[in-house]
Amino acid sequence: MPKVVDADQRRSELATAAARVIARDGIDGASLREVAAEAGWTTGALVHYFANKRELLAFTLQSSLDQRRSRHAVRAAMTSCETLRTTLLEALPTTDENRLHWIVTLAFAAQAAGDTELAEIQRMAYRGFRSRVASLVDDPDGPAAEREAERLIALVDGIALQALFDPDLWTPRRQIEALETGLG
Repeated sequence: MPKVVDADQRRSELATAAARVIARDGIDGASLREVAAEAGWTTGALVHYFANKRELLAFTLQSSLDQRRSRHAVRAAMTSCETLRTTLLEALPTTDENRLHWIVTLAFAAQAAGDTELAEIQRMAYRGFRSRVASLVDDPDGPAAEREAERLIALVDGIALQALFDPDLWTPRRQIEALETGLG
């Protein structure tokens, strides 16, 4: 009897391998051959799931973003203030998983400068994040909610960039302290 293969799981495994290659070698270094080798597969097996590098890259970016969004559902029992704090804390590169997400996001941000599809994926992700954060501030229906969300996201982005480029100085503890200060 032939082995049953979960195509969605395989695609997810390949996206995870692609994220590791991108973090290590950049997008240019994420060839189909390199990603296949990282996953322990042949290039021929990889192209069964992705027709080309472009398709793999778009799926990798979307998977990274979807993984971040999936955390929102587990916060149903928290107050909006606790949810806001947790959402922003989880956006910082304080763990290996979050650091990988940030490195991949930055690699794709650079790539998106000349790629309208990738730019749209990132634009929609930021809009979704901004809406999510705006819905958690003190007066989510007030006119200042969107501006406050933008301020908080800029705070997180600034902390994250410094942490990525100077991890010895911007330890997880310092990142959390800076966020707490910014939250007031």
